[in-house]
Amino acid sequence: MSEHEHFRQAYSGGRAPWDIGRPQAALIEADRRGWVRGAVLDAGCGTGEHALYFAAAGHDVVGVDLVPTAIERAAAKAAARDLPHAPRFVVADILRQPETLVDAGFETVVDMGFFHTLSDDERELWRGILAEALQTGGRYVMVCFSDLVPGTAGPRRVTEAEIRVTFAPQHGFRVLDLVRTGIESFREGAVTTIPGWLADIERMEQP
Repeated sequence: MSEHEHFRQAYSGGRAPWDIGRPQAALIEADRRGWVRGAVLDAGCGTGEHALYFAAAGHDVVGVDLVPTAIERAAAKAAARDLPHAPRFVVADILRQPETLVDAGFETVVDMGFFHTLSDDERELWRGILAEALQTGGRYVMVCFSDLVPGTAGPRRVTEAEIRVTFAPQHGFRVLDLVRTGIESFREGAVTTIPGWLADIERMEQP
């Protein structure tokens, strides 16, 4: 099954495991640390909990996801909450339709669980899209599965070295902070916590 089909089926079946009905604690912590600034892109926004959280905090937010059902649910949540700065939600494959994002001048890109779905080639592609979408000095705030996740089911496990190599200065980025965190997942009627990484990555001047 392709990643696209996996995500579509997850939402068509009702509640996706990563859709816990509130913002992830890891991204709330990133916000508390001051990592999220200015205009925000929520990459792979799902049903919009993080986009709505940052919009409620006063940020201009664009949420992008490739699954129409997820975006429909996100838009319905936004309408129900009647926020003064409602997010804009877009249906797009962020890797293959980057024209929806480049030159947007985002100050922050938030990624809750997108990076760990990427192949090696897609990581390079995504890094290039980030370089175009983010302002110089902008932040890529990323949460992904870590190498401590047991078993082999689900997304890729990501090591500290992989993050630092992918976003090394020679590629125009710098890892400012990288800490272990937990990713909350809804399974079998309860929320469990999975080992993850929380990264604060700066877009530098292009090499």
